[in-house]
Amino acid sequence: MKPMEHNAFFNEALETINRIQNENRMLPELNWFLAAAAARFDQHYLQSRNPQVIVLGDDIPAEVLYAVCERPFYVLGGSLETAHWADDLTPRDTDPFSRSSLGWLLNPAFDLTENALIVTAVSSDSRRKLVSILQSSGRKVAAIDVPPSDQSENAVRYFTEQLVTLAETIGKHTGKRFNSRHLREAVKKVAAAHGKRQQFLDIAQAAGNIISDEAVLLVAQSMYFADSLDEWQSRLSLLCGELENLLKHYAFRLQDKPRVLILGSPVVFPNYKVPQLIASAGMTIAAVADSLSLEAALTVTRTNRFHSADSLLRRIAQIHLNMIASGARIYNTGLYSYVMKMIEQLKPDGIVCHILKGQIEYDFELPQLEKAAEKKNIPVFRLETDYQYQDMEQLRIRMEAFGEMLTQRKLVAQRYRHTA
Repeated sequence: MKPMEHNAFFNEALETINRIQNENRMLPELNWFLAAAAARFDQHYLQSRNPQVIVLGDDIPAEVLYAVCERPFYVLGGSLETAHWADDLTPRDTDPFSRSSLGWLLNPAFDLTENALIVTAVSSDSRRKLVSILQSSGRKVAAIDVPPSDQSENAVRYFTEQLVTLAETIGKHTGKRFNSRHLREAVKKVAAAHGKRQQFLDIAQAAGNIISDEAVLLVAQSMYFADSLDEWQSRLSLLCGELENLLKHYAFRLQDKPRVLILGSPVVFPNYKVPQLIASAGMTIAAVADSLSLEAALTVTRTNRFHSADSLLRRIAQIHLNMIASGARIYNTGLYSYVMKMIEQLKPDGIVCHILKGQIEYDFELPQLEKAAEKKNIPVFRLETDYQYQDMEQLRIRMEAFGEMLTQRKLVAQRYRHTA
């Protein structure tokens, strides 16, 4: 491996981190989250991390993972350089998430898989190919299926059985027995983290231009790459306090820019092309409603000590099966209802649907969402791209045109209200 290969990998993350740091100098508490993000691209950290469990994607309930593993290592794609590392391992039409994820696990710079069990849900053809490549390369993989239906009793039973098998498989690998006590503790831990994340998002929304959109996105996603969920919550409390203190003691000009909701393929650190394009077009992000944010919004209700592991796991399976988004389904009713809820709460001026090339499953959702948005008079902009940056200028021109249209609509609406 050439020395510059790792430099490019680290510099890819550093560019995004430096931009966020420069735009948020009033928030010293943000530095912990930036450092946690940078560590994920540091060769020495990755060589010493030695994870027991690696999680591909966000399809598996976090409660199950934390019940049998103290520090699951999430791989969510997002890196152009790791995608390059996987060029010779995948067909040319493989989607960027799969190629980037494969590059994280099979590369010449560091080996995360030496003692790891890789777990994932087989929710698309791309994920199925990814599992096959990893198994063929000698890696240990435990995969579960996502039922194509999210309503039937048989689907809940099938998904529950698979989660039981997965939890027991992970427990044998980590040495942490799967039982009701560990599952209850995991439910409380995950619910507390999700609640703290939502508190941060609410404060950040009220804070306006005190914190940039990219910073909000990174902090919300950092839950997936923090080494300790407890420390992450503690640091997030400090950041929330810092934002509230600034709001209390200083007067900040409220932004009157068009607000957009991001849907579709998850926008994952460090590839923040989409928020960059939105900012350059004079818009702000009202919220993100993708599978990552949907998973983080799920909370299992409080448990008691009399719940068995099987009954609690069945409840977890039912909640997640009703809400998770999967390419295995024709319609993701949970994702649709979540998006509709966000639209009702936030009333965005527009919607940006982000599609990574090759992830056609997200295009299946678009017609239904476009019809719903049309009824509410909300314009939708479909943005198809990958992790490369060569298309930035072309996308910027299109995004600026969309932003200008939303600005004009806001001005017309304001004039109408003044004259009504």
